[in-house]
Amino acid sequence: MNAIHTFNLEFKISVLLYHQIGISPSDETNINCFCKTTEFYNQMQFLSKSNEFEVISLASAINLVSASKCIDRNYVVLTFDDGCESFYDITYPILNSFSFPATVYPISGFLDDYLKIKGKLYKHLKIMSKSMIQELSRNGVKFGAHSVNHIKFTEVMESEIESEIKNSKNSLEQILGIPIDSFSYPHGAYNDRIIDMLISAGFSNAVTCNSGSLSNSNSLFEIPRKYITFFDDLDAFKRKLT
Repeated sequence: MNAIHTFNLEFKISVLLYHQIGISPSDETNINCFCKTTEFYNQMQFLSKSNEFEVISLASAINLVSASKCIDRNYVVLTFDDGCESFYDITYPILNSFSFPATVYPISGFLDDYLKIKGKLYKHLKIMSKSMIQELSRNGVKFGAHSVNHIKFTEVMESEIESEIKNSKNSLEQILGIPIDSFSYPHGAYNDRIIDMLISAGFSNAVTCNSGSLSNSNSLFEIPRKYITFFDDLDAFKRKLT
């Protein structure tokens, strides 16, 4: 008889959510979406030296939960929303120095441009260019869709949601020449109908802003993440992993 593999509740898969990494926030920066470079480096260094945690890709984490395999240690997944240019300049070199995998969700309507939401221009938030995304992909960084205009899906018509989903997917697939099957809900807003639309568009998973650890009880279209912010020093970071 085959053994039944279940999750050991003592161990966790923590999917982390970052946005912008930088030296210091500007006056317009939402510090809940900002992590200082020094803190980020310290966090990655801690993970690299720790015997308690292993950094794995999102795909590997999904494979673990899909197969209901026994979790024999704590795993960490690194995800980054929006696709800020600082990922190319600051974040990736740090990740690369530790050989850590990552998944990035760029806003496809603002590539090589400054982010603009509801008429407000964010001059401190420039999104990566196509060439940057292509280079990072060649170097092993994974990409997912995050809408075209970063609108809140629960506040607009279904036709607009469908357009945002399909066009963001198509844009990245044209840039990279590979299938895009992961999605990050802009503003963390979604419902069952939006999940159905993602499935119809060809996505296989989606990450949320819901706090928690990933387990085989989660829907793959409601993957929880742990938000890392400006306020998370190393001690706070460690607490979020437990």
